[in-house]
Amino acid sequence: MSTMENINKIFKPNKTSAKLFVDFARSQVTPDTTPSGVNSLKRYLLIYDLYIKARSYSIINKIFFWIALFSGIMVLVWPSIAIVTQDLGVEREFLNSVVVQTTITGLAALTFGIYSHYKKRQVFTENLMRSAVFSEEELGELKDRVIKEMERIDAGFSFAETITKKTEHE
Repeated sequence: MSTMENINKIFKPNKTSAKLFVDFARSQVTPDTTPSGVNSLKRYLLIYDLYIKARSYSIINKIFFWIALFSGIMVLVWPSIAIVTQDLGVEREFLNSVVVQTTITGLAALTFGIYSHYKKRQVFTENLMRSAVFSEEELGELKDRVIKEMERIDAGFSFAETITKKTEHE
C-alpha cells in the first residue's frame, strides 16, 4: 500500500478524535523485535487501551445525548400535551399530574447529568491520547503518567473527597 493510500485511510473527517489517534498510532508501529519496534508496539498498546475507554465513553454519550434531548423536549411540551389532550376530550388524570411532570423533569436532569459525566471523561481520555501520540517522552515515563491520569479519570465521585476538600477550604 502506498504512503498516500495509508494517509487517506487515517485522515477521514467522519470519525472521533480517539479513532483518528488510534489509526495514526497504528501506522507508526514498527513490526520488528528490535527495542524500538517493541517500544512502538507498547506505545500503540497504551494508546489502544485509551481508545477502548474513549470509544466506550463515546457510545454512552451518544445514547444519553439522544435520551437527554428527548427528555428535555418532553419537559417543555408536557404542559402543552396536557392542555391539548383536554381540548380533544381526552381526560387522563396522569396527563395533568404534578408527579408525572416532576418525574419527567427528574429523568431529563438525570440523563443530562449522565451524558455530561461521560462526555467529560471522553474528552479527558482523548486528550490523554493526544498527549501519548505527540509526546517525546520515554515509554516508561509516558506509561506512568497515563496510568496516573486514568486512575484519576476512573476514580469517579467520592463524597468523602468532596467533604474533605470542602472542610479544608473553610
